[in-house]
Amino acid sequence: MSGRHSAPLGPILLLSFLATFGTAVLWNGLAFIAKEAYAFDETWNLGLAIFNGGVYAIAAFASGPILTRLSSRLAPRTVIAVVFLGQVLLCPVVLLGSHRGLLFAVAGGMSALAAFFWPVVESYVAAGRDPRAMRHAIGWWNATWMTALGVGLVAMAPFLAAGGAIWAIVGLAPLNLLCLAVLFLGVPARPATHVATTSDEEAPPTYRDLLATHRALLPLGYAMIGALSPLMPYLLEDLEAPLAWQTPLTATWMFARVGGIAILRWFEGWHGRWWMAGLGAALLIGGFAATVLAGSIAAIVFGLLLFGLGQAAVYYTALYYVMRVGSADVDAASTHEGLIGLGYAAGPAAAAVGVAIGGGTASIVGASLVLPLLAAWPAVRPWLGARSR
Repeated sequence: MSGRHSAPLGPILLLSFLATFGTAVLWNGLAFIAKEAYAFDETWNLGLAIFNGGVYAIAAFASGPILTRLSSRLAPRTVIAVVFLGQVLLCPVVLLGSHRGLLFAVAGGMSALAAFFWPVVESYVAAGRDPRAMRHAIGWWNATWMTALGVGLVAMAPFLAAGGAIWAIVGLAPLNLLCLAVLFLGVPARPATHVATTSDEEAPPTYRDLLATHRALLPLGYAMIGALSPLMPYLLEDLEAPLAWQTPLTATWMFARVGGIAILRWFEGWHGRWWMAGLGAALLIGGFAATVLAGSIAAIVFGLLLFGLGQAAVYYTALYYVMRVGSADVDAASTHEGLIGLGYAAGPAAAAVGVAIGGGTASIVGASLVLPLLAAWPAVRPWLGARSR
């Protein structure tokens, strides 16, 4: 029976919506805070993004084995509670002074804690549901946290315009207390055990090949985000966008991604199909180039729309295949999140090379587009193997 032993989806969606405000502020909005409150230039912001992504990747890859060892003594819900309490304590640290090291410490600490939150939540979303129910649950969950990401970035605009950028971070502390209330009121202590009980529920053999391809595209997608996010304040400043509109304009790609997720949630023709990987990669790379090369506000919005649709295709399909093949467990989700962290670190590293060798738009685009070349063979090889069989 579909979803009979699964966790109730409503509280998990609400929890994910609230928790995503931290992601909006300390990932996608961090460059704006660093620029306005700490006078970071492009190089410093890219360095902060590399650091943040590296910390998240290490913590996410480690979270699976650590949570497995603790599983007999510590319920996953308790782990999430510790994450929220840690974030409540970390957020006000930025008020201790204006030293750049404080921002690195808070951002890194929040990233490490988040790496233990998302794999567990992904397991709650998927475990105990048959393939159809899982696909729809993942769709609702993605649409929820992706919407919250855009809303969170837009909500930062008043703080930036008023000259109080760091208060966007401090404000996350009471939000994490609210997350604790939702957690204990509506989320069970442990996710369901995910077992495929019929042959129809087992992942088809080709899904392993599709997973391998999407595991190459997933870090590429987040590498493109990692390269673009630290540059957005400067791209929009060059186009003379008002400060109060910079984070809402940046959120364009996030809302476009929500629209893409909504399409994928209801259209069933994509799963098990190779063309979706090619379409997602093309939209992703084309949208990135169009955004960075844009010469007007309208052009940058168009580029961000393409970029968001590409992100939807890459992320949604990767998560679906990893949950189908990986049995919806925390280990599978921790690997998924670790790859995201690697992408978040690699993207700004490539953009930083572009800044170092010339600093112009052409240098940044050229250096960043090395990333798709590096991902091309790992992404194509599973498809060639599937064809040969």
